[in-house]
Amino acid sequence: MAEPLLYSDLTLEDALHQFREDNGLNTKYRDMRKTAQEHFERHDIIHVLFGLDTSMRQEAQADGWTLFGTDISIGDIKAFFDLPEEKELIEDIGWWPITKTYFRAFPDYFRIAWKSRKLRKKWKWAGNRAYRSKTVAAIRREFGILRALG
Repeated sequence: MAEPLLYSDLTLEDALHQFREDNGLNTKYRDMRKTAQEHFERHDIIHVLFGLDTSMRQEAQADGWTLFGTDISIGDIKAFFDLPEEKELIEDIGWWPITKTYFRAFPDYFRIAWKSRKLRKKWKWAGNRAYRSKTVAAIRREFGILRALG
């Protein structure tokens, strides 16, 4: 089966670098504190693995896959929202556009919750360093991501 999603032939590490470059995020990452870099990197991994871009709607979908397809904890979510960099991002975009997008994406969460049941296992939100040298295609196969997306 041909891999329909971007970055399939790259290692996760290389895919993350390419994703940042493709979306103009390199400067943002350089200017972040280490704690924020780690949180945003975990979020970007979801974009890479599930083939999502950085449009507002797909940002909302990335959050859905994070909630239903990873082992993220409430503490991790709280820590993410407590980051000054996340607060600044929300302020830059604005609460109203974010609220509208997430409201429109609400049906996506039901679909994602249902599809996430097809995953072979949940992605580890933290402690996934060992996967950095594996190809994105191999990770997608191991976790059943393409099956869940299909």
